[in-house]
Amino acid sequence: MASRLPTATRLFYRFLGLHSFLIGLFPFFIPVFLWRLGYSLADISGFIATTGVGFVLTLWAWDRVHKTLPLSFIIAASFLIEITLLALVFLEEQPGFLFLFALVNGAYNCFFWITQRALFYETLDDTNTGKRFGNFQLVVVIIIKMGVLFGGLLLDKAGYLSVFLISSLIGILGLTSFFLLSSPMELPANLRDDPPLGFGELLRHRDTYGSRPVFFLDGPFLFLESYFWMISLFLLAHESFWKLGALVILLGLTFSALFYLIKNRIDHMPSQRIYMIAVAGYCLSWLMRATVDSRLSLGWLFTTLILITFCTSFFRLAFNKRFFDLAKHTLAHRYLFLKSYYSQTAIALGFGAGTTLLHVTGNAGPGALQWSYIAAAVVTPLYVLYRQPRQ
Repeated sequence: MASRLPTATRLFYRFLGLHSFLIGLFPFFIPVFLWRLGYSLADISGFIATTGVGFVLTLWAWDRVHKTLPLSFIIAASFLIEITLLALVFLEEQPGFLFLFALVNGAYNCFFWITQRALFYETLDDTNTGKRFGNFQLVVVIIIKMGVLFGGLLLDKAGYLSVFLISSLIGILGLTSFFLLSSPMELPANLRDDPPLGFGELLRHRDTYGSRPVFFLDGPFLFLESYFWMISLFLLAHESFWKLGALVILLGLTFSALFYLIKNRIDHMPSQRIYMIAVAGYCLSWLMRATVDSRLSLGWLFTTLILITFCTSFFRLAFNKRFFDLAKHTLAHRYLFLKSYYSQTAIALGFGAGTTLLHVTGNAGPGALQWSYIAAAVVTPLYVLYRQPRQ
């Protein structure tokens, strides 16, 4: 089956698979790794804010260097930045570690996600965005979960050095495999031909779809899902890396079958109705997060976690279908960059304000997580501002 895929598609999935596995080995664990090292929720919130700054600064550079550099250099840079991120952990006791670690984390997120989205966008047409994103999301989830399983076991049983050595080896092999291609990969010509986004265009951009306010809204939610919620699960797993990995894998396996059926049908369902249901379920997922507690019965706790996982994944499927549909109908690759600029700026500002609030109130422990989930539930209905493309 894989041999029938176009070469560019196979190379895209190689890039996606290698990085997804590497993310599972360690970057997935960054929030709980910092928590285990003794950093408070306020410190981690500040880390997230600085990560947003690092992403924006790197995106400005990426949007300019990709015009002239071969794609193999850009892919190599993504692997090298990931190895650098891992190496910085050995400087944990040095002044300024958290700030530098966050900046490089933002740079890695940018080089991986922007390159990946640019390549993924080229696989879409006007009728298959939901199915293609669903397939893409399942591939990412499966490979990340494999990395999470190994990464959790290694962190608990063998220590961080083993994770660093294995990740570095995979990264070096990955970048070498792209340098040795007989027919180098190329970024789409229309992406190379577009002028870089300027500050003025970012300030002036408006559309009738509610894109800008929703992109600002979505940024902080991404890290509430991947960082704050991961800390909550880590506490449920008694602060064990491998138990966290096992819990995440179990949740993923439980909802995958149902999600597989939905992603194959979403392109043929009433778009607006599906999106509104997804937003309602996403709001409910944040309310459920606020109720999660280790004192709940095991059956009720597991059911709640499955519902949270499904509602979140279903919303991300519906939201990204709308996002890529609008990209196809509007500004193509520039629309992808606009989202990243707005979302990451909101992450920097939102979590920067959150850091100040947590320091001022002195409530930077697990109790603050529940309040953040309640706040998220209150503002989630604003996602309805994101309107579907005209037929």
